[in-house]
Amino acid sequence: MPALILRAETAVTMGDFDTAYTAATSAWRNADVPVAKFASARLAALAMAGQQRHTWAQFWLRRARQTAPDDLTRQMIAEDYEYVRRQNPLSFTLDFNASPTDNVNNGSEKDTLTLPGLPFVFALTGDARALPGTEYSAGLALRYRIRETPRSVTWLESTVFGRTYTLSDDALDIKPDAKGADYAETQLSFGIGHLWSPDGGPDPWRFSASFGRFWYAGEPWSDFRRVQVSRGVTLSDSDALDFGLTLEHHVNAEVADSDAYGLTAEWRHRFDDVGTLTLGAGGRRVDADGFDRAYDAVSVEASWQVSDRGPLVSYEIEQRAFDTSFYLFDRRVDTRYTARVEVPVPQVELYGFRPVFNVEHSRQLSNVNRFDTETTGAGISIRSAF
Repeated sequence: MPALILRAETAVTMGDFDTAYTAATSAWRNADVPVAKFASARLAALAMAGQQRHTWAQFWLRRARQTAPDDLTRQMIAEDYEYVRRQNPLSFTLDFNASPTDNVNNGSEKDTLTLPGLPFVFALTGDARALPGTEYSAGLALRYRIRETPRSVTWLESTVFGRTYTLSDDALDIKPDAKGADYAETQLSFGIGHLWSPDGGPDPWRFSASFGRFWYAGEPWSDFRRVQVSRGVTLSDSDALDFGLTLEHHVNAEVADSDAYGLTAEWRHRFDDVGTLTLGAGGRRVDADGFDRAYDAVSVEASWQVSDRGPLVSYEIEQRAFDTSFYLFDRRVDTRYTARVEVPVPQVELYGFRPVFNVEHSRQLSNVNRFDTETTGAGISIRSAF
């Protein structure tokens, strides 16, 4: 074992990365103590990096992180990983989540509907009422850098996201024939992005264009095209602004097509090593034919994050005013209040991935009680620690 590690070290020093990788992986397979596992994994990573095989180098660095002997060494591996990440034209992120929720379908908290001016009370169907269950979701984002200059970066990207549910016995009491797959969602997108800094400074313009498809309950629901432009502005070492514009067009399978236009603004202030306060505001306009579809929306949000990867607390208020409604002669107005807490669990780590405990509570109040909703969910997400 020591001989294999020594051989790998010597080969790395001499630039013989094939020999180094062969010796390092042999040492890894035969290692029976963590310190030998760590040394061989790190040497395998160095050999892969030397051959410009950056993704495999990242894989071996995660193995090295898993067997690192102390916190200082783990931090060193994280810094090596960040260096390799910058060199790698391919980057990817993974996200997994499992979360019990009391409102799978964003259904009403009421079981009846009343309309202004009418003396009748209508019973809501099972689909319209809140159905409890458990949400399972997974996402993968890939990005490949195709061009880089001192003042610009261009990349191709693709994302896939899926969400499905299992329904509780209480949900089946409300709607006996329901299945979690009836509310499943899938989204696939492809796009191109570009960063451009006219003066070579730290605040580049960001451009992106993408297209994709959204499936609901296994059936195509809409095809979309999206263009985004944004820019951050550094005000000081502690303060920064960010502005964004989004344009979207949706070709829908069952309803009329729609167009959306959105503006966002955000201010961030870092309080030394204590945390970061973020305040944001946004506006959105959706144009579409049909009742309860076209609307104006405004939102405000505040969040606080402890350190760079610490707990996060956020609160958002969004109000939507619909042009026309099936339920009212006047405008329907919905106001949603959302609170979210995310708490990483640094004591638990596997190959550089850590669980994040998250809780979200959302309450929507409407002048049509059919759209009064309340949702609470709590779950575990798996994310990279570096």
